Amino acid sequence: MLLATDGSLPALAATVHAVRLARESGAELHALHVTTPESDLQVEFAEPNLELLHVRPVDGVTAACVLASDAGVETHTHEAQGPIVDSILEAARRIDADAIVLGQTGTRPFPQIGLGSVSEAVQSRSSVPVILVSGRAAEVVPIVKEIIARDPEAMATARATADPDVDWAEAANDPSFRTLVSAKARFLVPALVLSLGFYLLITVLAGLAPGFMAQRAVGPLSLGYLLVFATYIMAWGVALVYVRVANRGFDPKAADAVSVLQGHQAQREERA
Repeated sequence: MLLATDGSLPALAATVHAVRLARESGAELHALHVTTPESDLQVEFAEPNLELLHVRPVDGVTAACVLASDAGVETHTHEAQGPIVDSILEAARRIDADAIVLGQTGTRPFPQIGLGSVSEAVQSRSSVPVILVSGRAAEVVPIVKEIIARDPEAMATARATADPDVDWAEAANDPSFRTLVSAKARFLVPALVLSLGFYLLITVLAGLAPGFMAQRAVGPLSLGYLLVFATYIMAWGVALVYVRVANRGFDPKAADAVSVLQGHQAQREERA
């Protein structure tokens, strides 16, 4: 049984469920953590949110080991780097998993264009059953506190700390990394200009052209109402397009940059 975990609350709920299933079926549990170039940011944003619940994020693999050990379940841990969905599916194939267990963080709003949560993307592409687990904070937070109390090293920030042995200046100047940054800039700059420009246009029209904004457009709705509604559509549209572009373009480029960096590190170690 493969458990993919990032230490988030939904992932911890999935961990509890996976440990219980493994114990009941006598199966081995394989805990997988996928590292992406955005991992540090994910932890940065997770910490303040979880602190509101008076708990800190934990290392998902460590949490799985602690809970599995308590239940007498044999556990194997795995690390992977690259696109999350592809890494999970590859790990499932490699260990010949009978099932994949994931925390469910949301639903896919537009399945026909391939957008949505990681859990549902895995479910749609997996050849083995995928078990999606929804968990409530009230159920999971006590488990997080218990894990941290028993193993202070389970803090997720330990995983996200920058490696002091990496030449980050060299990494930043590497062509693969610069290609990633350029690709993101080519998308984000026009998207930002479009979004802000549209918001500014509506503000200017509301202040300088109230007569135009008050014109009837559809039934009782005026042009002003339609333009305001259009801002919501634009915001969702930009976000969904970004997810699609990131999955197909940014993530593979990020994986290439990580591979190049690892190659440079290996060469330095060999010379040393």
